[in-house]
Amino acid sequence: MTVLSLVKKIFPFSYSITGTGNDKAVDQYLSELNFIVHEYASGQSLNGWYIPHAWHVSKASIHHKETLIYDATKSPLGVAALSPSFTGELTLSELNKHLDSSENLPQAVLYQWKNLYRPKEVDWALSMPHNQRVNLVDVKYRIDIQSQLTPSTMKVLDFLLQGQSDETIVINGHNCHPFQANDDISGCAVAIRVMQALQKQKQLKYSYRLIIAPELHGPMFWLNSLSKQQQSVLKACILLKSVGNDAAMRLQHSYLGTHAIDTVAQKTFEKQYGTFEHGDFRSIYGNDETVFESPPYNIPTISLTRWPFDEYHSDSDTPDKLSEQHLQDSVDLVLNIINRYEHENSSDTQQVIDSNIEINNQNSFLASCPAVPKAEQSYQLNFSGLVCLSAYGLYKSIPEVSKAGVDYNSTQGRWNKLMNCLPREIDNNMNVGQLAEKYQLPVNEIFDYLALWVDHELLIPSNTAIDS
Repeated sequence: MTVLSLVKKIFPFSYSITGTGNDKAVDQYLSELNFIVHEYASGQSLNGWYIPHAWHVSKASIHHKETLIYDATKSPLGVAALSPSFTGELTLSELNKHLDSSENLPQAVLYQWKNLYRPKEVDWALSMPHNQRVNLVDVKYRIDIQSQLTPSTMKVLDFLLQGQSDETIVINGHNCHPFQANDDISGCAVAIRVMQALQKQKQLKYSYRLIIAPELHGPMFWLNSLSKQQQSVLKACILLKSVGNDAAMRLQHSYLGTHAIDTVAQKTFEKQYGTFEHGDFRSIYGNDETVFESPPYNIPTISLTRWPFDEYHSDSDTPDKLSEQHLQDSVDLVLNIINRYEHENSSDTQQVIDSNIEINNQNSFLASCPAVPKAEQSYQLNFSGLVCLSAYGLYKSIPEVSKAGVDYNSTQGRWNKLMNCLPREIDNNMNVGQLAEKYQLPVNEIFDYLALWVDHELLIPSNTAIDS
């Protein structure tokens, strides 16, 4: 069976973090590999994150007087995930605040996900094709959304292939985007084919563990449920995120960028592709790497992706847009990385990383900033795992996604990278001045931002800064 046929097999489900779509899909995954299915009850919280209850929408319509203008239930993406019930009359200006569409995909219905990951900002929203939205006239509209929440469980699919050593490489794909093939059913399908190929190998030096789960929530609750001994054997992670389209494969390195998995992946890319794009941690794509790399886990995590692509986060992301050639190329790439890791990696040759980061004071960014004692302020972590920063008002959003991806070199992009990397930076004893140097941001602004983390008892000052 081809990789594309597997994509088509596990594609047609209304996936989310919880719900009937995920539940119904489990049997399809079990027919491919003998997964252990871990279940985590909805309503549980961890570091400000919540596993949402299963969400059901029975009605979502826009009327003008007696005329039906739009029935959002006709598309599985027509109503934003976890939208609460709402009935009311709105002007066009008021309605537009709750509508989403794209000029670049005028016939597409967009996937709206924010309610799933920002539990304190939940609001209703509808997605409408842009070529229909532009025809709305300035009149009063009656909105009627009927939805309900019911207790459920989040499913984490876990398959372990034991090798000679307990040291384990995790492979991860996420299955929480409803009816979206490349993001990330492609990653799930490629990962399954990789594991099936590894099963046929007679001897494996290392163990390999496939985790398929809703992004962020799945890995974080799974890791939190492991004992310290179980966590300690997880030595590296390979994320497969949107790997079935015809764009060139890109490599995103781990936080440190110097682990054996980075070196092996780099060499494999060079041999398989010659020239290719690669970047530092959080410089190309953002997903579950922040979970695996968060202290105390600190699992070196690389990402393989063909993102961005035109159909991203829309109902245009269908299996017919994917290529068997590129899906199989993704399978081959992962197997080649693993084969090289098996034969070239040795615990005796692992690089030792010095967590003390030196600053080049010549022509540095700090030299252009006022000399303030605040630059010497350092902190200690007062949490474990990934924190839901929006729950504390600490979230720094990414710049708008374009055809080229995200501009992480912009001021907004640098703030987003700092936010996501901050736990590791603090764990590596970086102070405010070093953060300002690395992310090219003002000392005072970083100090004020970290003061908010302190206010929420997420960080503990290691020393006391003197006001300038």
